[in-house]
Amino acid sequence: MRFGIVVAALTLFSIPQDVLSSFAREESAGRHRIGAKRHVESREDKSFAEGDDGASLSYAEEQAALRAYPADDVSPDATLNALAGFQSFRKSGKSVGQWAPIGPLNQARYPGLLDVFLFDGADYVASGRVTALAIAPTCDQGHCRLYVGAAGGGVWVTDKALSGASATWTFVGGSLGSNAIGSLLVDPNDASGNTVYVGTGEPNASGDSEAGVGIFKTTDGGQTWSLVPGSDAFFQRAVSSLAFDKDGKLLAGIASAVRGVSAVTSGASSSPATGHPLITRGIYRQNGATWTLLRGTFIRGTNQLAVDPNNPSVLYQASFAEGVWRSLDNGATWTQIKTALNATRSDDRASFAVAKLANGKTRMYVGVGNGSDSGANRARFYRTDDAAGAAVFADMTTAQNIGYCTGQCWYDNYVVSPAGAPDVVYLGGSFSYNDLHGRDNGRAVLLSTDGGATFSDLTQDGDPNHAEGMHPDQHALVTVPGNPFLFFAAQDGGLMRSDGQFADVSYKCASRGLNEADNALCQSLLWRVPNQLISMNLGLNTLQFQSVSVSAQHPKNLLQGGTQDNGTFQYDGSGQIWPQIIYGDGGNSGFNVSDDTLRFNTFTGQANDANFHGGAADKWVIISAPILSSPEGAFFYPPIIADPNPAWAGSIFQGSFSVWRTQDWGGDPAYLEANCPEFTASATKPGCGDFVRIGDGVPSTDLGSAAWGTRSGGAVAWIARTAQNGGSMWAATSTGRVFITDNANAPAASVHWTRLDTAAANSPGRAISQIHVDPANANHAWVSYNGYNVNTPATPGHVFEVTRTATTATWVDRSGNLPDFPITALVRDDVTGDLYAGSDFGVTRLASGTTTWTATGGMPTVEVAGLTVVPSERILYAATHGLGAWALDLGKVK
Repeated sequence: MRFGIVVAALTLFSIPQDVLSSFAREESAGRHRIGAKRHVESREDKSFAEGDDGASLSYAEEQAALRAYPADDVSPDATLNALAGFQSFRKSGKSVGQWAPIGPLNQARYPGLLDVFLFDGADYVASGRVTALAIAPTCDQGHCRLYVGAAGGGVWVTDKALSGASATWTFVGGSLGSNAIGSLLVDPNDASGNTVYVGTGEPNASGDSEAGVGIFKTTDGGQTWSLVPGSDAFFQRAVSSLAFDKDGKLLAGIASAVRGVSAVTSGASSSPATGHPLITRGIYRQNGATWTLLRGTFIRGTNQLAVDPNNPSVLYQASFAEGVWRSLDNGATWTQIKTALNATRSDDRASFAVAKLANGKTRMYVGVGNGSDSGANRARFYRTDDAAGAAVFADMTTAQNIGYCTGQCWYDNYVVSPAGAPDVVYLGGSFSYNDLHGRDNGRAVLLSTDGGATFSDLTQDGDPNHAEGMHPDQHALVTVPGNPFLFFAAQDGGLMRSDGQFADVSYKCASRGLNEADNALCQSLLWRVPNQLISMNLGLNTLQFQSVSVSAQHPKNLLQGGTQDNGTFQYDGSGQIWPQIIYGDGGNSGFNVSDDTLRFNTFTGQANDANFHGGAADKWVIISAPILSSPEGAFFYPPIIADPNPAWAGSIFQGSFSVWRTQDWGGDPAYLEANCPEFTASATKPGCGDFVRIGDGVPSTDLGSAAWGTRSGGAVAWIARTAQNGGSMWAATSTGRVFITDNANAPAASVHWTRLDTAAANSPGRAISQIHVDPANANHAWVSYNGYNVNTPATPGHVFEVTRTATTATWVDRSGNLPDFPITALVRDDVTGDLYAGSDFGVTRLASGTTTWTATGGMPTVEVAGLTVVPSERILYAATHGLGAWALDLGKVK
């Protein structure tokens, strides 16, 4: 739900244009929309950047370029060494400290006020992105086992899936080598539902679709897991789908994925690197401890595979930009049976479902689209009733289903036909925002019961006053065996269930002010909606946090945290319930150091709001119009900080190409509340905010400008100040530039930047993920780096101690025994001098005066996007990208 954001642009570094992208925002009638993903533009002319295939490049490719910089990609040797290195921490020595989850353990609750824009003002309980579902063969009211795979939050299970909101969830991913989940498969030969396979790595092509480490198996319902022999070959890939062939051998679809998510999204990497290729993407068969490639694909990989329900010698494969392929001989040879919608686009994705017909033939439904929602690229829907034979497809696209996955088909796209019900088909995609509360209810999920001839919109239920609704981004759907209308839907907002009944709400169309044709379409879609939609998210602690900000007045019981596509939430001291205080994508947030009733949030890119009323949901105002209206761009989640010095409590600093500043929390509160309310004003409305660029222009306010010399390009990746100093501020870019100013709060045109990294030959030319400034000496800081040493072999290192003297500085490598893996976050306990570093695998600690990093305990293997420390209160917070927020007691100082 991100409103009014205009696209700005950014070219990354001096690397080929075909691996560049901008940091995007989408404009949609003034709305900061949930689910509005990423555009791609160049820095110079704001024209859409294209890859060699002519397709607009994805946010994932943007992040891959950042993480691998200055190389084009990352060696799998490096990532394998990274995992092995972190595992060695856990096997040797004693863990330091014990993390505890602080939630939201039970409810991440959207208030009805913030849901009114998408639904009818009903409260909604959310969890993080769910990417895979599997249900046991038998399911009834008393016992119905459902397995849930979260994008970064591992595997969860309940035996009470039909108990609705009261279902009890158990986390069973603690022993997995990765909690990024792409696929789940219940062994059909085990009627108990205890034998399950999980494919790690998310295949959805987003910038935070984390890579996995292989396939795992349980025979006891998830209590214990073992690595499927040979599947570690899929390390750094995503296992998109799993099935058994005619001989009971496991089949796996393999796709691309990335490593690393930080608070400022300053880089994520995918492989392969030249000379060090990862395993080819495609479809594989297990043969003992080895895996055989049946058909490879060289774009983004295989997103789906299936075995024909009539003839198990017939296999089907869908891959990015390749449509659907078929093998009639158990994988020996392959033929394309359905073309891509636009094979020139690497983001073109087909999804399909196969169904057994009474005549012994196989029906196949196909939905296909890409990153565009216009013209010939709008998603379409097809059917053939002889998939294993002639496979002639009829175009079943109508006004009801065209563009069902909008411009996000690479991310949101499924087609499901329940077993035994060949005329029933579900289409899952992403919201049609422009038609919401108009011609339809968003069309997140569509249902046909007549073989795809007509559809109805299942996005909202039949409640006449406060209809429950589904999140705009859909990823998977399963139905209860034997009941094709009782479904579970996986989405960016977690998991929803229907009650299996329907209601007619077509009467609502009459009050929407539609013309005759649109009213008829509305009625045709709303005549059959779920009678009741039930959130299954109570206790499903899988939110993907980017970072956590802390109140200076209440550091142990007042936090804010931005999350992927679920907005910004508030912690009030209880880990059970975190209320959402503002919607949309949630990036970095902050409190005024002197008054925690003053807040700010980030949606995506340069879109920031302020709040002068303690985070009250109806009091957010737009303050970033000057930045949004500028030609500058920023990271998807850019750096933004509140000044920690009470003398400058009104200052907020934001990083785009330049550093921008407001010194009065965005402007006069009365004016902003009267003229710039979040819910109705355009995000670029003149007067909504008073941010200005800071810098004397010598040589440029743009810290990525070529005028500064080497390591040009990129955007500001981090900003840091310390409370004990009124003028000093550090800033860094995604290419490894490091700057300092001594007068950050001087008149904007008087602020002078000094570049430091050129003074140290050993400073790495890689993306910087965080800077922690010494409160006792503003010229002394610790800096962490994304990426891998293998891509900057002459300047290795991931954590450095930097000391500045006038215009020069020294870089002392404090990486010690850290493996060569990206560091996504770095803070220092200023009381003891200990350093804490976040990574894809958890948090490590370097005790003051030592050179050996050790593990911290209590947290499963999970990406840590952000760390926030409050030394005086002896507490450290971690924002994980899939298992909520965590806290570590730093202990009393002896």
